[in-house]
Amino acid sequence: MNEASTKATLKGEVLRSAILDAAAKLFIERGTGGTSMQDIAESLGLSRTAVYYYFKNKDAILRALTEEVVTAADNLARGTVARADLDPTEALRALVAQHADLVLSRSAEFRVADRNESDLAPKYRASIQAVRRDVLNNFRATIERGIQLGHFRMVDSHVAAFSLIGMCNWSAWWYKPGGRLSREKVAETIADMAIHALRRDESRRAREPDVAESLRLLREDLAYLEKLVLPEAPAGQRE
Repeated sequence: MNEASTKATLKGEVLRSAILDAAAKLFIERGTGGTSMQDIAESLGLSRTAVYYYFKNKDAILRALTEEVVTAADNLARGTVARADLDPTEALRALVAQHADLVLSRSAEFRVADRNESDLAPKYRASIQAVRRDVLNNFRATIERGIQLGHFRMVDSHVAAFSLIGMCNWSAWWYKPGGRLSREKVAETIADMAIHALRRDESRRAREPDVAESLRLLREDLAYLEKLVLPEAPAGQRE
């Protein structure tokens, strides 16, 4: 590729990105039904022809906005889960921190995806939902591994995964760039909250991931449960 072609490609990518950004803002303000291709073009000082060069219709813009952020989230999650050097706590912290950071850095697109996914054609909506399930399953698998190894409390992994992803996604609606905390600090705080919500008390974690140690902890749990639910025997009846 020569220099002229490279410059043309870069210019095209910048313009395509600008169209998506402008469309996202208008979709948030007016909804997809209240936004036309003419509105998007005018917001950028372009002709409709210029917008149609990159996207054949408004549905194509909505699909691109949604697919790009959901696919980015999936790629991040897959990369983290594939890392053998992370224990469950480290993996979950990374999953939450990077997902939150992605949402915070591309909040407009996530808001559009959250609010307007139902406007996609059925086949595209099904594809997006499949990718979302992949992200959920990677969170869920990490939580389940943490439970099995004694890092996390006994919780419903499906509910926990949904809750953590939802906490990250909701930040797209309230985070304001340039505020008291940086984007990175907000993402780190959300990750800390996720770990503290699931982490098992250090004194209750298995020292070794084997059956004997797990049984020891289980006996302690049962003894504690008996104290809670069984009436204490009168002093004269104690052995």
